[in-house]
Amino acid sequence: MRIGWIDYLNTLPFNFEKTGIDLGFSHELVKGFPSQINRLLSEKKVDVGFISSVHYIQNFNDFLILPDLSISSLNKVKSVVILSEKPLEKTTQIYLTEESKTSQYLTKVIFEIFLGKNPVYKQLLDEDIKNKETVLLIGDKAIKFSNKKNYRYDLSEIWFKKTGLPFVFALWCVRKDYYEKNKEKVKKLNHVLKTSKNRFFENPEKYIKDQFLINYLKNLDYCLSEEHIKSLKLFSNYLLEINLINEKPTFRFIEDKNETYNF
Repeated sequence: MRIGWIDYLNTLPFNFEKTGIDLGFSHELVKGFPSQINRLLSEKKVDVGFISSVHYIQNFNDFLILPDLSISSLNKVKSVVILSEKPLEKTTQIYLTEESKTSQYLTKVIFEIFLGKNPVYKQLLDEDIKNKETVLLIGDKAIKFSNKKNYRYDLSEIWFKKTGLPFVFALWCVRKDYYEKNKEKVKKLNHVLKTSKNRFFENPEKYIKDQFLINYLKNLDYCLSEEHIKSLKLFSNYLLEINLINEKPTFRFIEDKNETYNF
């Protein structure tokens, strides 16, 4: 099994190799940032991957979702931010990280739906943010540069204030064709990821020493409930409204009979 793996701090709870769980069959972790894993899954160069929720929304006919798993936020996420020298309402141009399509599209929803603005969007191709007035950053870079501008806006917090819903940044998904031939392996991976997540949060100090980073991870939401799906559907409706997608997605899951595994 080729597993598309995003090697960010916020994926650490899913890292079953670090939490000491044996997957029980041969596998390879193919590492990259979110947009790379999106592409590799669509190109069949990985079989299962942790992908941007937007990539699922745009390609829902190709994938199935692994239940009960996501990276979401119930308010502030801290690692998906707009940094700016001026208030958001006065922003006319923004540089968008190429690392996450979901964050790019959420930025466009915030500007075009919530604020009624149409700024110029440009690609952020490097870490040189000093001479760029407004930038979108995600992941470890968002934490690293968090105090480099006069204004800092947490995108998940904006979403929560407008909708009252969690925002789902990423989902664990499997290609339908791979799942049909490897159902038991995929179900086993699903349970291993859930077990790893639970084991990590039982004693996070065992795996990471920095209390700031522990608090950052505890602030995130790794579940996938009906509220999360409701949020994904609302996000999809907004994307339709501003012509970023062409049809409403359906959210389909692998079969999960709650098999019991001993780890």
